[in-house]
Amino acid sequence: MQRRGTKGTVAVVAWLAAVAIVAAPASAQVQPYGTNDYGGFRNILPPGQGKNATIADILANISTGATPAHFDDQRLMYGNLVYASPSLSPAAIPEFFKDGSFGVQASDIGTTISPRPGVTIVRDAGFGVPHIYGDTRGNVMFGAGYAGAQDRLFFMDVARHSGRAQLSEFAGGSNKSMDASVWDNAPYTAGDLQRQFELADDLYGAEGTQLQQDVTDYVAGINQFISEAQLNPLLLPGEYTLLGKALEPWKVTDVIATAALIGGIFGKGGGGEVTNAEI
Repeated sequence: MQRRGTKGTVAVVAWLAAVAIVAAPASAQVQPYGTNDYGGFRNILPPGQGKNATIADILANISTGATPAHFDDQRLMYGNLVYASPSLSPAAIPEFFKDGSFGVQASDIGTTISPRPGVTIVRDAGFGVPHIYGDTRGNVMFGAGYAGAQDRLFFMDVARHSGRAQLSEFAGGSNKSMDASVWDNAPYTAGDLQRQFELADDLYGAEGTQLQQDVTDYVAGINQFISEAQLNPLLLPGEYTLLGKALEPWKVTDVIATAALIGGIFGKGGGGEVTNAEI
């Protein structure tokens, strides 16, 4: 079977991902727009999609205010939604939410790449959103990791250091209160994180085994992009240059640490769902 994902990242780190099953060709095949789609979907990402900002991008932003393509092209759509209430009609929804259906319309294809055999990543020209196709589930997860690293590698690095309560050593001492808060919520050592990964199959059986494989494939995709960025400054996020930090490979425990961070944030700050629903 071929598994197809879009706008990818692994569910365990709560980023956008979808996987649909289609007939298996010999290699990763890009499906026509709308294939296996429920019938149309709209979404929005206010900060924008955006590739990693290189040092040249950052300096240009400081001097002229220019931003790379797609960094900020969804915010205004979503921001204007407040002016449409309470008279918003179904016909007006496309003004405030972009098309999030499976696939890319032929007239809107921006770039198409294959980071390894069996993986194809198509980005739409309008918003730069990655749509990931693989001839196996593992290749879809690999593509999700690769595309995520293409777009937000430095942010992901901040998240993995935050999840380990080590952000202050990575991004400066002003983050020590963040580290203290994380350690208070989820005081996991490196060994604890590794055991969480290793025990997944023991605790959850086949689903745990699949999770281990998904995370492994996802991390391989991130590391593929990292290996390319280490050799090509045009791919390296500029923050590493500004902070004087080396770009280090990803580990499966980095995914667990990020998941713990997100779980800690929402677990500590949540709990008001019933009240919100009543309101």
